[in-house]
Amino acid sequence: MAMAMRAAAAFFSPSASPSTKQQQTHAVFSPRRGSTRRIHHRRLRAFPATELTLEELNPSVALLRKTAEAVGDFRKTPIYIVGTDCNAKRNIAKLLANSIIYRYLCSEDLLEDVLGGKDALAAFRESDEKGYLEVETEGLKQLTSMGSLVLCCGDGAVMNSTNLGLLRHGVSIWIDVPLELAVTDMLKSKGAQAISDPDSFSQAMAKLRQRYDDLKERYAVSDVTVSVQNVASQLGYSSIDSLSLEDMVIEIVSRIEKLIQAKAMMEAAGKPE
Repeated sequence: MAMAMRAAAAFFSPSASPSTKQQQTHAVFSPRRGSTRRIHHRRLRAFPATELTLEELNPSVALLRKTAEAVGDFRKTPIYIVGTDCNAKRNIAKLLANSIIYRYLCSEDLLEDVLGGKDALAAFRESDEKGYLEVETEGLKQLTSMGSLVLCCGDGAVMNSTNLGLLRHGVSIWIDVPLELAVTDMLKSKGAQAISDPDSFSQAMAKLRQRYDDLKERYAVSDVTVSVQNVASQLGYSSIDSLSLEDMVIEIVSRIEKLIQAKAMMEAAGKPE
């Protein structure tokens, strides 16, 4: 429990004594401030080999224009990204934040930073699930009060009804990514030998599949589900490799805009004349 409280303290104060990793996480892309930095007109592949920094994820002018048309409908509404953790999920969340001029935070990054890395966080979660969920709950209570935020959530955000309820303070998005991508990302962190070993891949896939099966109904409680494979199919791509990060962001923004409009219509219909 002492470890849980220590983690919670850092989770509540993400700006206190930030590490280099946190400084990258907290940066906000703001093209409206007269920056002379060039925006590269290139398709950002949805599944690059690594997690990119916020600074590398510059939205194109075309994407900024498209998101600007929609953002007025949900300005200041916090957005929570859930789903299996992988580079694609994080990169999409970061580009989304940069495109709609929101702050980006990742709950797992904050906990990893104070606990000492991914392995330490995994050990904490496995040895003290109750403490892990308490930390997630207290952190969400603090972060859900923030507007104009894209929060990339760990699985603790969907593992009990209390945390799921806190996500109702904003719009929750399940980015459903093929598990093969998440397994590949997981094995890359363990070195080249793990990637090339078929047994390692099979074991990691079985473990991740079990976790996905345990949580998919909770992921599905989200306000919006955006499936990578479905978006590729809708756009006429023969493979998800043809998808770009911008394709995913445009789909997410479009779905949020429709959701906010539908909620506004329902509220208007319920008001007495």
